[in-house]
Amino acid sequence: MMNKKDVIEDFVIGVSEMVSAYNERGISIDMDKLCGEKFHDLEMKSEWIPEAVALFDFDDPDAGWLVWEAKAIRKWGREMFFNA
Repeated sequence: MMNKKDVIEDFVIGVSEMVSAYNERGISIDMDKLCGEKFHDLEMKSEWIPEAVALFDFDDPDAGWLVWEAKAIRKWGREMFFNA
């Protein structure tokens, strides 16, 4: 099993790459499904979720993200953490 830092980094990179790929192809994103799959694929611990989604705490469209995407990831994190 990888350590906390590596898992969080892999989660952020994996979600970011998939969002970018979907956007480049004009495919709609089911953010709950995407984040959930990455969470389970990495065997991430629930208590790590707040730290991981905090890295998506921005509302800057110049970063290449749409504002709703970062908000949806943070919403997923809150729901997963408080329902764990």
